[in-house]
Amino acid sequence: MLPLKDNNPTHITPYVTYALIAANVLVFLIMLMLPDDLEGRTKFSLGAIPAVIFQIKDIAAQDAILPSSVDFLSILSSQFLHAGWWHLIGNMLYLWVFGNNIEDAMGHVRFLIFYLLCGTGAALINAGMDPNSVIPTIGASGAISGVLGAYLLLYPRARVMVFAFYMLLPLPAFLVLGLWIFMQVANLGGGGASNIAWWAHIGGFAVGMVLVLLFKYRHVKILGTGHLSQTARPGAAAPTISVVPKSEESGPWGTEIKGPWVQDSPPKPEAPPKRRSTIPDAGEGKKD
Repeated sequence: MLPLKDNNPTHITPYVTYALIAANVLVFLIMLMLPDDLEGRTKFSLGAIPAVIFQIKDIAAQDAILPSSVDFLSILSSQFLHAGWWHLIGNMLYLWVFGNNIEDAMGHVRFLIFYLLCGTGAALINAGMDPNSVIPTIGASGAISGVLGAYLLLYPRARVMVFAFYMLLPLPAFLVLGLWIFMQVANLGGGGASNIAWWAHIGGFAVGMVLVLLFKYRHVKILGTGHLSQTARPGAAAPTISVVPKSEESGPWGTEIKGPWVQDSPPKPEAPPKRRSTIPDAGEGKKD
């Protein structure tokens, strides 16, 4: 099941989402230009290795890219490395579809911090499941999983167009993302060797669902519909409603609530009937 787009509009240009996609693609293209041995050494050294993160082991000097004193930075650098074209395309597709709305719900700077924290949390949770492992974890999946968790919490009823069963299907986000996280848990419980860090996906998803509560704008509702009114930026004019008092024409349900697309003008007061001018009595005359 591949998501292609959603029906959830935004109010801002998602510059950070675009920049993250561009950075991931640029790093991938640079890695392709490296000699095979240097590419492998770079991915190994800049990947998130559990035993290195928890300072159980050190990377051999001949393989190290970063000084041992800043090995922890591999938690960030690993988020911009990918194993191949499909790994990159799959991750960037999910970021493209879902990232813009989360950026809209937080703002540019907070979204960038949120994204990197989700990737960091995902790497730490994955490493914590096997702290002695010397296998590097690379990819933006952990951070993007956090974006998916946030989207599920904010916009579960938004419609997502997916390609599945050789068809284009508009499905609610809670179904698309619910199936996605179910598959991550199911694959984790399937046992056997795998080159996919399922715990990074699950951990990032959980971290995103928690952090979105701290990073979203206060006016953005949890479990919203994903409509434009849900994500209006601070300072934007709030939609107004006009209430029509109950009358014989308004029906038995009482008042009518009308949205901002209806302009109700107050009824014009009736002009008082014109009075005929009278000629003052001759004895009164004009008064100063």
